[in-house]
Amino acid sequence: MANLVLPADKAGQHRIEGLVLSVMDYRENDGIIKLAAPDRICTVFARGIQKETSKNRRLAMPASRVILNYDPQYSSSMLYLINGSVEKSYWQVSQSLEMQSVNALLSALIQRYEMTPEIYSDLEAFWKAVCEKQENRAMLFACRLAILILKQAGTVMDVDECAVCGIQKNIAGISMNSGGFVCLDDFDGETGDLKWDKARLRQLRWLVHASRPNLEKLESFRWDLDFFIFLMDWYVFTTDMPLQALSFLKSLARP
Repeated sequence: MANLVLPADKAGQHRIEGLVLSVMDYRENDGIIKLAAPDRICTVFARGIQKETSKNRRLAMPASRVILNYDPQYSSSMLYLINGSVEKSYWQVSQSLEMQSVNALLSALIQRYEMTPEIYSDLEAFWKAVCEKQENRAMLFACRLAILILKQAGTVMDVDECAVCGIQKNIAGISMNSGGFVCLDDFDGETGDLKWDKARLRQLRWLVHASRPNLEKLESFRWDLDFFIFLMDWYVFTTDMPLQALSFLKSLARP
């Protein structure tokens, strides 16, 4: 975090509120927390966090919203945790292997790109929906986050016309090789193009174009692991960047 403008609260205190994305063991008893604030990803050094007696241990639980107080003098590359509080715990995310795996994928991808208030709010909305056992809503926000990440990566699919010839009629499916929707004439199942019905094509198009205030309207569609996995496969194919947790998620979705 060289040349970092240190985060502070409204009173100017060295304090930051954010969502715990992950925690990594460091040295014998220490840990490194990846914390998402609405406008940045912070690396937080937590001394002694692995000890059972550590008072800060609860601050390093992934899928929780915390407020952390830190020492600004300690390091120019990371924040040094002093103490803090857990504002909201979404611990139920870890109760389901499927949702835990989806969250791990999203957390890893979020750390690769710029943090935005939209991603921040959608991630917490995903956690909240999981905890409230609203599975369809949870997967909607998971898929929405995947689209936001694809947009940041510059590889979101073309859903307005045939990616090959540019016509808007007779759309038959979607092609990773071509980068989006393909018409009936350009559809090639032998190269991996997927034939989708009109409802599924419409669902993807609306997801790509939906603004945050209108996202609730998409809850009438069925959102599931298969749709999310398709978006993850699209990311891997178009960026050539593997995702370690994806194979495990596929084994859960398709035993």
